[in-house]
Amino acid sequence: DSEKGVSLAEMLLLCAESLSTGSEGYHEILRRRSEQQRILSELIEKLETQYPEGSMPPSYPLDKERLLLTALRRGDNQESVAILHELLAVLIFSNPNHYKYIQLRALELAVLLSRVGAGSGGGGYAVMENNTRCLRRIQDSKTIEELTDILHSIVEGIAEQAASFQGIPHATALRKAERFIRENFTRKISLREIAEVSGLSAPYFSTIFKEEMGENLSKYLNRLRVEKASRLLLETDFSLSEIASACCFEDQSWFSKIFKTYTGLSPGKYRSQGGGLVREISEDNLSADYLKTVNVKTIK
Repeated sequence: DSEKGVSLAEMLLLCAESLSTGSEGYHEILRRRSEQQRILSELIEKLETQYPEGSMPPSYPLDKERLLLTALRRGDNQESVAILHELLAVLIFSNPNHYKYIQLRALELAVLLSRVGAGSGGGGYAVMENNTRCLRRIQDSKTIEELTDILHSIVEGIAEQAASFQGIPHATALRKAERFIRENFTRKISLREIAEVSGLSAPYFSTIFKEEMGENLSKYLNRLRVEKASRLLLETDFSLSEIASACCFEDQSWFSKIFKTYTGLSPGKYRSQGGGLVREISEDNLSADYLKTVNVKTIK
């Protein structure tokens, strides 16, 4: 069972340390990767219970990806790492023995994360060089353990950088607003209503929200609603009009227009093919040329 497996791994690690001539740094890498894989194994075991053999595996959780970016912007390392674990668990569980595909998705995620890092207080040539090194390391990686460790280092570095950056004076106000939005985005909420929750004036809140969250409030709300709608399309039998209403779109026509803007597919087509093409490598989606090059389908 998993508990005995973890205990055996810890014992083998102790044996390896006593026999190995590697440096202390090497042993620390072993410990770190062992802990990462322990957490991933526990999450994958839960997924195996939720999705028994023969059932449709879970879709790649784009909403979790979005939460990861938000957590990184506010410098929340603990939540960022926890969300990264969830993303990787789904990716590994849904694609057994397909390392190259997992590696490609890791590259996409790293590019997405690099944009957050570039806007979280660091900047210039040093940031670009670091991003390039990380991408090369992912491309050169050979195992899930190595790949996981690289992504962890990226996430933890960005979170630390954001937390230490003194140019974010309104983290508490934004956190209150974000919580309120996530609890209420399926109904009509106004800028003024959200600003009041944050304790800031509406015009000022609108400005800092865009600066510090990386997108304006309208786009943020639409993205949340599209992510909610995409789950309902794949996981329920609700009609398109019912989903449009549940996700606070004015009508089915407007729902279809916004949904296609973010996913590249109409809601009906998205549902019929069990999900869409992988489009997100930046917060504004992949280019059509990139899609033609990789021709990768979203995890189903």
